Amino acid sequence: MKLKTFSADSIPEAMNAVKQTFGENAVIISSGRLPNHTVRLVVAIEENNSNQEGPDQEIRNRRLAYFQNLLAPHHVFDSYYERLLNALSRKSAKLTEEKWLVAALEEMYVYKSIAPLKKNNVSVFLGPAGSGKTTAVAKAAFQAKANRLKAACVTLDRQKVCGAAELERFAGWMNISCTCLNDLSKLNETVTVLRLSHDVILIDTPAYNPYNSTDLEKIREIKTQLSDAEMIYTQQAGLDCKEAETQGALFAKAGCTVLLGTKLDMAQSVGGLLQTALFGSYQWGGWSKSNKITDYLLEAGSGTLNNIIRGMLYKREDD
Repeated sequence: MKLKTFSADSIPEAMNAVKQTFGENAVIISSGRLPNHTVRLVVAIEENNSNQEGPDQEIRNRRLAYFQNLLAPHHVFDSYYERLLNALSRKSAKLTEEKWLVAALEEMYVYKSIAPLKKNNVSVFLGPAGSGKTTAVAKAAFQAKANRLKAACVTLDRQKVCGAAELERFAGWMNISCTCLNDLSKLNETVTVLRLSHDVILIDTPAYNPYNSTDLEKIREIKTQLSDAEMIYTQQAGLDCKEAETQGALFAKAGCTVLLGTKLDMAQSVGGLLQTALFGSYQWGGWSKSNKITDYLLEAGSGTLNNIIRGMLYKREDD
């Protein structure tokens, strides 16, 4: 099956473009209007241009329409729907409609929860400005303390105004040690010493610009010094899909392997996160749903991701 998107100023114009391209063989999967009021049609057609559809194709079309409806608010690319359909191709056709998305998400992604933290864990939180790194570090420290693990924080963030002071304030409130480093070359030495007396070490970093080669080189240096550390890329919800995917790919190339979605309460769309995790080959590390330190990081899993996509996360809390 081939998918193609048509855009026009009106439905008749869009339909005319579809007929001119595919004739009467195209099946309209979904329709809607973009923010600029342009009409958008997604159509499907058999590669062999056959008018005959078998049972398998009918099921595939139903699933595609279902996914299009669910994910419309998240503005993912058309290729994302193909990945969902291909992920379900290995699943039984007997799956109920309610299980389609969870089953596809389970197949498409790898989940490796950041929390709950374990002993001998070193985690480095990286990302661009405003992505929620410092808050994520404080949340992880709070969870570690709640699980009776001795945590230590390290901050390299001397660029942001009061950046280091912010984490020091959080750590002081929790009675957790916080070390401020001015020199990246001393990171390995500092972590080695802290490991002797702490179970968990959480490292906050400055805002790194993924389009700046010098910043990306600093990320690689951190990876070289702490070869066994978890390199966590923090990305906030609500970013444009293309921009999110591009930034995520650059951080992945620099050495990040785990994705933490942040600021879920400040955005309606998580399409950028979905695209980043898939096409950046990240493991899902979990999600930070608010800026409250006492709100635990959500564990990664297809069920939770399904609830986030459906907008059920906060509905469940309100009930």
